[in-house]
Amino acid sequence: MVSYTRRDALRSLPALAVGLSGCSALSGDEDDLPLPTAWVADLRETTVGVRPTEGRVVFASRSPFSNDPMLSAVDADTGETTWSVSGPDERCSPAATDGRRVYVFSKTGTVFAFEHEGGAPVWEASIPAVNRADPGVVQFAPVVAGGTVVVPVSGTEDDVPDRLVGFARSDGAERFSVDLPASLAGAPASDGDGVVFALLDGTLRRVGADGTDAWRLDVGAAMSDVAVEDGTVYVGSATESVLAVDAATGERRWRADLENTVFTRPLVANGRVFVGAADYYLYAFDADSGERRWRTETPNAVTSGPTTADGKLVTLSGGDLRVRGSSGTVPFGPTVFSVHDTDGTRITERRFEGYQSGGQLGWAAAVGGGVYLGQEWQVARLAPEVLDAA
Repeated sequence: MVSYTRRDALRSLPALAVGLSGCSALSGDEDDLPLPTAWVADLRETTVGVRPTEGRVVFASRSPFSNDPMLSAVDADTGETTWSVSGPDERCSPAATDGRRVYVFSKTGTVFAFEHEGGAPVWEASIPAVNRADPGVVQFAPVVAGGTVVVPVSGTEDDVPDRLVGFARSDGAERFSVDLPASLAGAPASDGDGVVFALLDGTLRRVGADGTDAWRLDVGAAMSDVAVEDGTVYVGSATESVLAVDAATGERRWRADLENTVFTRPLVANGRVFVGAADYYLYAFDADSGERRWRTETPNAVTSGPTTADGKLVTLSGGDLRVRGSSGTVPFGPTVFSVHDTDGTRITERRFEGYQSGGQLGWAAAVGGGVYLGQEWQVARLAPEVLDAA
């Protein structure tokens, strides 16, 4: 049944419009961003990009329209679209990559794998009973763990079965489906051989690349996106704390206090854990001990980042971030782009006020050494000087 479905699905792949230069790149001086740009590309409702190869960034789109690309590969230097893939007229998840292929999940209940060189289709597979009306079902990117691509299906409505579904990276054969007792609280992360994820029931869990349940930790409250580095899981919690947990055993290593919850994924770099919290502070903790090294005030709740570029910390405060569960949409504003040094010193801060021709800002992220901004109707790569003092 599975292989028939996959073969049958592959027959439909040629119907997907795979083309070159599907989107136009614009000069950086034609936008009204309060930041210098290297280029601006006309890409609608993108998610944070991935960099499967040197010189190229791939963006997935949440646009529901079939005439908008589902995936777009963009030259990192020029902003020109090198290939794009159109697909079902429904929203897609953020993209994931293993350096060879790019994976994305559509609300039509289909998982796609494409070669990052040229966007050629490799396989597609189906996940049944995905409710197309549920806005959160494709919120999180697939996760690559060993030889498996794990797709997180997490609805915000009762009629969507929450689950993790694993597919073979080689051919898309389904390996397992694990039912979840609650929706995902944040984006899962790979520890290499398995997937660690947080649920709205306040538990942090891990399953192996074969779907085997490894451990669970009762945290007591919903958590942020998960980060894993060197065998340790880092996650923020609505218990106003950030936790470090042994990825192999699920044992808690340390807990550090905040003054509010965390929406975004902690960043682990150079022995530090950087956390942007909803308490209007950016924190740095020692990765081994959890001792707080510094904290610095931010203009609003951190809703994107921190990420790192050229040794600097990039964050976005405020904005229209959809938070899972009873919190609904966080009505923070205005949106502020900030750069900090790793000792907490603020380098620059730019405010996005009033009308923006590219639409509302969605995210800011460092990808492959470049800093990018995603808006409703465009993506911009910022000029290198944006990391310098204003």
